[in-house]
Amino acid sequence: MQQCPRRSLLGGLAATASLVAVGTTSADESDDATRTGDADAASNAVAIDAELEALPAAVAGESTTVSHIDYDRWLEADHPHDPRPTRMAFGVDADAIETMTTAYSVDEDFASTVVVLTGDVDLEGDPTSRTVAGVDYDRHEAPDEDELAAVVDDIVVVADDAGTIEHAVAASAGEGEQLLETDSRFETAFEQFAGADNVTVTITDDDDHVVPGTDDATVAYTVRAMTVLDADTIETVVAFAFDDDGEVTDDIVEAVEGELAYMATSDEPTVEVDGSLVTATAERDLAAERAAREHDSPGSLRADRDIDPDDEYLEIEIGRGDPTPIEDLTLELDDEVYDRDIWADGHGTLEAGDTIVVDMDDVEPNLSIMLRHDHAAGGSGSGTTILNNLTFEFDYDHDDDSLAVTYGDEFPLEGDHITLAAYDERPFVGRSEDEPEPHATADPWTGQTVTDGDAGALEDVSPGDHVVVGWQGRTHRDAIGSYRVSPPGDVEFEYEYDDRQLSATLSLEDERPADAYELRIDDDPNGARWDDEIDGDPAETQWSDETDTLSGETTIDVTDVSVGVTVDVVWVADDARVASTRALPSVHLEYDDGAIEHVGGDELPVSTLEVRVWGDDGDSEFALEDELSGEFEAGDRFDVDVDDFRHATLVYGDDHSVGFVAPDR
Repeated sequence: MQQCPRRSLLGGLAATASLVAVGTTSADESDDATRTGDADAASNAVAIDAELEALPAAVAGESTTVSHIDYDRWLEADHPHDPRPTRMAFGVDADAIETMTTAYSVDEDFASTVVVLTGDVDLEGDPTSRTVAGVDYDRHEAPDEDELAAVVDDIVVVADDAGTIEHAVAASAGEGEQLLETDSRFETAFEQFAGADNVTVTITDDDDHVVPGTDDATVAYTVRAMTVLDADTIETVVAFAFDDDGEVTDDIVEAVEGELAYMATSDEPTVEVDGSLVTATAERDLAAERAAREHDSPGSLRADRDIDPDDEYLEIEIGRGDPTPIEDLTLELDDEVYDRDIWADGHGTLEAGDTIVVDMDDVEPNLSIMLRHDHAAGGSGSGTTILNNLTFEFDYDHDDDSLAVTYGDEFPLEGDHITLAAYDERPFVGRSEDEPEPHATADPWTGQTVTDGDAGALEDVSPGDHVVVGWQGRTHRDAIGSYRVSPPGDVEFEYEYDDRQLSATLSLEDERPADAYELRIDDDPNGARWDDEIDGDPAETQWSDETDTLSGETTIDVTDVSVGVTVDVVWVADDARVASTRALPSVHLEYDDGAIEHVGGDELPVSTLEVRVWGDDGDSEFALEDELSGEFEAGDRFDVDVDDFRHATLVYGDDHSVGFVAPDR
């Protein structure tokens, strides 16, 4: 069976897969009598069986998840969000789907998905008649997707390759091996929760598939099942089945119960142990969830850029949010819970415009501040970081490879916590085992309080280095200031589109050897201009061809420079970029009363141009040759049919922006 690259692994034992077109990812069990009785449960079980039969054994993997949703029953609840599928191939109307059964499997580096639909489902496009295993069916191919669909009897099967479709058609007619036949645990699980409206079963042979919060106790299968009790209540069950009764411990029971802790429930979850099966049951309070979603939690924290260390408190303004009880809120400083008696500042509720405070003794550089709100829909948070971009002045001496660093802010710093570090490449923001080490470090302010005007130095620094001023660390994450050491000189580029000629003017304050600089051209259209790596080959013309030394302004002209190439001026000794540009034409545009006019710049063939327009209703694009012919030159105009025009971009060739216009420009 053809498979597609895996997008994600199961995030946790009871987590459902991110299934194709499934708009909800939880499920639940209920006592059939609480809803419509045993007869309804039996009818639902028959319907599930019919759809499960269409799931082929070929989709089974090391980890396989099967989900079934009965939308006719599921939509009886007043959900806080629309639970229907959000994206369907073949133009399927989500409202027409009565049931959806999905199988999602994962193997080492691959994943595959099969979806089975019932209902009054119409597919776009003209089908072709096919036969497999003696079964006639209609096959559809999505024009813009990699998906195929088969219509056989009363079901629609969607998959990503023809082999899977054929296996599914054969399985649905009993002429091919079915997924449930590959492992009896599927049948056991679906029989146990046959009355649920939304049920998901996960089976895996992965030894790491354990109960969250525990170290061992390998799970045989997991189930999430949900059943609608009334418009405001859904009964939810999480079940974990083990191979052996002896693996069920108090820690296991507590961990299973914790799987429902995130929900808004009318009562505490109840846990039952039946041999090797542990289930936790709770009733979701949808009214509480809807209210939580409609409530705007306090957030958008704002602190003044200039903090006076002599103040008693640091004031933080709440930028948005509805009135929220203080007892539902938690403030964290660097992930540690902060004293509510301090930060609440006497407030009983918190809303937009209010101010909270932090004792100035607790304020330091790179301080992370997070306001969390626990509510019926789970929780939310809003945060900020203060004193993480302080003012430092940097002065690099190219002759002795030293960098002078001068502090320029009013907030005093403990010098023992400051480190200067130079990296050959841009330091990582995230954490990685391959995180680079600095090649030079210094602690110039040890034992002193650093105030405005205090200076330190870092030696052995080269052009192209990235320097971090670190607080209690020396990585980019610890930075309260940073600097890239630039080679000496400034460069101004000018590109003549008609002649395909590029001029580069190098300006220097001091005399430098001409061969210290090199102009390189990178023909790769995807070449990056701003990263540290410099590709490309030396141009045929260099400054060293004209003179041995450079001072003041010196210009060289390079011919036969193709449109779109990247041009770099490089400091050869350290392979560091002095300046960079793209060789592109330029067009000046003006917008007036629904039309865009060429008012200066290069003349370009309309066949090479595309226009991208943005308005309040989104964006659109069209080829300029649909509006004009020949050359696009000064004085030419074309209309743009868009409501509330915001801006437009003129694109040359593959994806080069060569002009921009907005109403106020």
